[in-house]
Amino acid sequence: MPLSVYIGPTLPPENRPAADNIIYFPPATAGDLLALAKQPPHRVLLIDGIFEAARAPWHKEILVLLAEGFDVWGAASLGALRAAELHPFGMRPQGAIAEAYAAGRIIGDDEVAVAHAPAEFGHRALSLAQVDVRATLAAALRVRVLAGDEARRIRAVSHGLFFKDRTIPALITAAADLLPTPERFIAWLPTGFVSQKARDAQGAITAAVDAPFTACRHEPPPETLFLKRLRDERP
Repeated sequence: MPLSVYIGPTLPPENRPAADNIIYFPPATAGDLLALAKQPPHRVLLIDGIFEAARAPWHKEILVLLAEGFDVWGAASLGALRAAELHPFGMRPQGAIAEAYAAGRIIGDDEVAVAHAPAEFGHRALSLAQVDVRATLAAALRVRVLAGDEARRIRAVSHGLFFKDRTIPALITAAADLLPTPERFIAWLPTGFVSQKARDAQGAITAAVDAPFTACRHEPPPETLFLKRLRDERP
């Protein structure tokens, strides 16, 4: 049974689990998931999607897959957000980020959004996701590199940045401005940084490969004019 995985900046190719049945696709855009409906039902894992340079994957195309018997999972990035929104309809959230969205502990796509390089450069991430900043600051607290109030101040500054401007240098600048003695955190950061997005992506891919597949059909969405137009774009 094939596993279709849509992924880009969340996990570089060299860090992606390998298996004979995994088919890796670049970040999904509107219509990519709908096009899968022409194939026999199988498991689909949505991790990354394009949301600025192109139209993001639609909720309704995921609902179409679920109605056709596909097992659709979401994790780590845009997939986590879509899974939190659609899990009442059968999409399966995977990992800490998807669970946080589903529980309402985090909201907004700015938590997972990153700037990234174009396809010819492997969609490499060029900025940091706020969820990864959160995970890193939590790790700094555990090893007592930061105190609680220090971590909260850095988190607030990071959250206030435009997602394309949220980078390691920006965190270092924030630490230098906010901490009385920033040297320890700045020295720890290069090796202590935690990517929760990468962890969730790796875990979701591994789980999706190992879990048994059973086709389960859900209620189809209405066949609106917009959905028909999206179908017509992918003959």
